[in-house]
Amino acid sequence: MKPDFRKSMVWLHTYSGLVLGWLLFTIFLTGTLSYFNPEMTQWMQPELQRVTSSKNTINRSLAVLHEKGTNADRWRIYLPNSRTQKWTVQWSEGRDRHNLDLGVQVGSIITPRETAGGNFFRVFHYTLQLRGYGGRYIAGIAAMFMLVAVFSGIFTHRRFFRDFFTVRTGKLLKTLTDFHALAGVVTIPFCVMICTSGIMIYVIMYMPWSAEYYAGGERQLGRSLSPGLSQIVTTKPDTQPLMDFSAVQTQVNESWPGQKQIEVITFEQPYNENGRIIVQRVNEHTLSYQTERLVFSAQSGKPLTGYSSVSTSASVRRIFFGLHEAHFASTGLRWLLFLLGVMSSALIATGSIIWLNKRLDKVKKRHLGHYIVERLNIAVIAGLPLAIVAFFIGNRLLPLTIEHRAAFEVQVFLWVWCLCLAHSFLRSARKAWVEQLFAVSVGCLLIPLIDLLQDSQRLVGALRELNVTYLGFNIFIVISGFVFMQTALWLKKKPLALLPYQVSSPVSRQKK
Repeated sequence: MKPDFRKSMVWLHTYSGLVLGWLLFTIFLTGTLSYFNPEMTQWMQPELQRVTSSKNTINRSLAVLHEKGTNADRWRIYLPNSRTQKWTVQWSEGRDRHNLDLGVQVGSIITPRETAGGNFFRVFHYTLQLRGYGGRYIAGIAAMFMLVAVFSGIFTHRRFFRDFFTVRTGKLLKTLTDFHALAGVVTIPFCVMICTSGIMIYVIMYMPWSAEYYAGGERQLGRSLSPGLSQIVTTKPDTQPLMDFSAVQTQVNESWPGQKQIEVITFEQPYNENGRIIVQRVNEHTLSYQTERLVFSAQSGKPLTGYSSVSTSASVRRIFFGLHEAHFASTGLRWLLFLLGVMSSALIATGSIIWLNKRLDKVKKRHLGHYIVERLNIAVIAGLPLAIVAFFIGNRLLPLTIEHRAAFEVQVFLWVWCLCLAHSFLRSARKAWVEQLFAVSVGCLLIPLIDLLQDSQRLVGALRELNVTYLGFNIFIVISGFVFMQTALWLKKKPLALLPYQVSSPVSRQKK
């Protein structure tokens, strides 16, 4: 540590960001994409049909469940909404779960392609594709490091507001430094909110001793803070559940005025005389991730006693959860959060590049550590976007009938990322940066072209129906392609004197 406070903060900011910089970039970028989780899943399943009317959707779902889900333990209906057209019925018998996707025409059942969907990015950003809870612990530690980097970064700038309005475009390193300062100021509230809420989501898991002391374990503490419904008294399954949902719908409309207020309907023990219906409201009316729920009898449709009030601590945790995932956000607010996430990712990326080049400027002899940092910068900052693009291309090119297709999409993502890492070590730094960024741009521009060649009616239908999700995704991916291409061409044309330092590999130095 340094002798005075500011120098100590500079040291803390530098190394708290460097140690987990690549991990933080990965978490922030994939987490940012998950703001549009339903929209990406909708694009990745083009077979889904657009449901323009919600009339009779619930009764049609019940008719299918009565036919397919006889004597099931649980029924569930996922209704289409403004963000996704996925209309699914599900029935469970013990651990066996069955799903059907319904089409617009009466009696029609569609089979969308199996895909990991946008939910892959949501899960990946906190599990890191690790089994068990290892990824959650690593993501929590990374969030804590990010908070340290944010607060210590505030003290590193003597001219806080002056730096905000300064962007020098002469040398690349100065441009990156100025952008890093600007992005740091703009994204302070966002980074604090995201990291704090991410920690609070799993606060019980991060503090197991407290849970053990107060309730005897994490699960027991969770149940005591958020009590559920009472256990259903088991009887012989000899009653028929509701065929017509209109009686329940009328009561729901009285409690929740407005159109398309229902997101999920669950029948627990539908053929039991004590079975119940749980109606869950769409998650756009509250900061909490847990929406309002109403409970009715599965046979008569009469209202039943609902959920007990949760504790204040559970409510606070749910609000942090809701803030983190932003299901409440309108389209405009979601785009704002997305852009702040992109800026935060760029903040981390520029910080990693600046650290390397400032260290190289001070040392006379460059060692293996510098070389490894430089190659990891390339593999993560340029390689991760390429892996994401490959994930979307894999969704279109993998055979539709292949088993475990969703897992193959994830493998495409991981293998392409590994190839980017190998490529960064095999090429010079300048060439590796340019080639990987150029590959990202080509991949982005190929995605709509592949879609058009596979089935031109997708675009025609989207234009005819004004399918904002499909058209918006393609427009965004094309714009991203041009941005990456412009960046690659800009780096390629930059004189060597204006580029950040490049570290030669130990092998090449020995040859010299």
